[in-house]
Amino acid sequence: MWKNKMMNRSQTIALIVVAVLVGYLIGQRHGFPPSQLSTSPAAISSASNHQTTALFSDVWKSLHDNFIGSIDDKKLDYGAVAGMVHAAGDPYTTFFDPDQAKQLKETLSGSFSGIGAEMGIKNGLVVVIAPLEGSPAQKAGIKSEDIIVAVDKKNITQDMSLDDVVQEIRGPKGQAVVLSVVHKGDTAPKDISVVRDDIAVPSVKLEVVNNIAHISLASFDNNTASQFADIAKQVQKQKVRGVVLDLRDNPGGYLDSAVQIASQFLQPGSLVVSERGKTETTHKASGGGILKGVPVVVLINHGSASASEILAGALRDDIAAPIVGDQSFGKGSVQEVLDMSDGSSLKVTIAKWYTPNGSSIDKEGIKPTIAVTDDVNTKTDEQLEKAYSQIK
Repeated sequence: MWKNKMMNRSQTIALIVVAVLVGYLIGQRHGFPPSQLSTSPAAISSASNHQTTALFSDVWKSLHDNFIGSIDDKKLDYGAVAGMVHAAGDPYTTFFDPDQAKQLKETLSGSFSGIGAEMGIKNGLVVVIAPLEGSPAQKAGIKSEDIIVAVDKKNITQDMSLDDVVQEIRGPKGQAVVLSVVHKGDTAPKDISVVRDDIAVPSVKLEVVNNIAHISLASFDNNTASQFADIAKQVQKQKVRGVVLDLRDNPGGYLDSAVQIASQFLQPGSLVVSERGKTETTHKASGGGILKGVPVVVLINHGSASASEILAGALRDDIAAPIVGDQSFGKGSVQEVLDMSDGSSLKVTIAKWYTPNGSSIDKEGIKPTIAVTDDVNTKTDEQLEKAYSQIK
C-alpha cells in the first residue's frame, strides 16, 4: 500500500500496489531531504559511518583500469544503488532510475498504458492479485492468483524484483505481450497474449437491487473517496435497507481514500488502521458519516489487497460488519516513495498495517466471517447472493 498526499513522505507518492503496484499509496510527510546521485564513488554510502566507501572505490577503480569495454558511469551509479536496495531482501523495496520513476508516477495518477493487472509477491513468486475490471488482462483471460513465470518467453528469475517484472510487461500501446502463467490448480504454464492499452481505472459503481445498494470499488485512487461520497448521498436519499460493499479483486491504492470511505460508516474518532514501523501512527475516521447506522456487508476475495484489507478490517472490527467471500491477499506492508533530486526514486517499506483489534494484515490477510467460494461453473454469483441474504 502506498501513502498518500500522495501516500508517501517527502513529496512521496504512495500506493497499494498494487505493485499492485498496484495499488498501493499513503500520506505525504516531510523531513526527508532529496538526495543527489553522484558519479563520484566517494559520494556513495557515507551515511551512519557505514564503511563501504573503500571497497566501492577499489572496485570502481579496478573496473575502470581493467575492463576492455566502454563504461557509462551513470549506469554504474544506478546499478550500484539498485543492487544495494535489492540486497535488503524485500520485494517491495525498490530503486527506480529517472525513466522508471516517471512510469511509476504515471501509474499512480490513475491513467496509464499497460495490461491492467495488479501484481504482488507471494511465497517468492510473482502472483496476479487481480486484473482490473474491463482491462486487457481480464479480457485475455488473466485471473486472480495466476502465477507469472515468464514474460515474452523470458523466464522470471529470483534476482528480479517485482518492479523489474512490471517493466518487462509494460510497453507501447497496441503491442502485445505474452505472459506465461500458471492458473490456480494447474501445474503447467499457459501462454496468454495481452494487447497493451491505456488503462483508465473506474473506481466506484452503484447498483440497487431489492432496495439494497451494491457498491463496487475497483481501486482506491485520487478520486475514489469523492466519488464514493457522491454515491453515499444517493444511497442515503433512497433509504436503502443496507449496503453490500464489494471489494473483490480490488488491489488497493491510497490509504487516505480507504480512511475517508471508512469514515462514511463509522463514528468520528474510530480507529481505522494503525501503522507500525519505527514509530506507530494511527489513522482514525473523521467527517463523513453519511452511511453511519446503515447495515453493511463486505465482500472480499483473494484479489482484495492493501487498502481493501484496511477498509474491510476496520468495518469488521469497529461495527461488526459481516465479511463474506474468500480470505484476502495479505498485502499489509507500507511503501513510501522518496524522490531524489535527479528524478530517480526509492520505494521503501516503512511499516506494516494492523486492524483496529490489532490483527496484522501482512501475509495474514482478512479472513471472512462467512466463507463462500464462488463457483466458476455457474452463472450465479454465490458470494454476492450470500451477501444480499445478510441484509435483513
